[in-house]
Amino acid sequence: MSKPSKNRVEEAALRDAMTSWLIAPSGAGCVFAPTISNRVRDPRPDAVGIRHTGGQHRGDFEVIAVHIRQSEKRFTSFSGEASSHSIHADRIYFACYLPTSEFSEEQISVALHLGIGLIRIDRDLGCHRTVPAPLNHPIAKARSDLLYQLGLVSCQLCGVVYSSSVSDDDALLWNEIWADRFGRLRNESVYDRRYLCPDCVRNIRNLSQRDREGL
Repeated sequence: MSKPSKNRVEEAALRDAMTSWLIAPSGAGCVFAPTISNRVRDPRPDAVGIRHTGGQHRGDFEVIAVHIRQSEKRFTSFSGEASSHSIHADRIYFACYLPTSEFSEEQISVALHLGIGLIRIDRDLGCHRTVPAPLNHPIAKARSDLLYQLGLVSCQLCGVVYSSSVSDDDALLWNEIWADRFGRLRNESVYDRRYLCPDCVRNIRNLSQRDREGL
């Protein structure tokens, strides 16, 4: 890939740079950064990372959304657009291509006021976190909807995030009684569903087998 010019760089190159930063241990340390498809509805982030935060005892995770722009023009307006991701992301960053300069004190003040982090992308496509993103409290349904649009779901038992592509190793559960009781049937069809990850399915099978064997 050719190096970008001093004052202009393609959006795709900026997104690739941010994706690399999201999954790098020296960056956000995310376990993965899913592709942003046209399925993702407004507001659509330019990059997303999923970071495990639960340690060895919990399946907690954070959704990190990044709003990327090719220059600092209209900084305040773009920062406001970035802050709209507070509805579905736990941390929000505004990443801006600044090949030869740093964020100004005024720009940092705007970011702090809006509760977003700032990342500077230099001329070599290196990403530098100027302002860490504070922890946000997104709308639970909006966060789940974003994950599903990205092809991800969270396990109902352990809470980890994994691909929604159903396989023989995980489980998709349909809540028919619940949907019928609360009037959520549509044309006699059930859409309310819950997911169990492969690990939880395996653990439940092992427990069931142990009970049958009287252990």
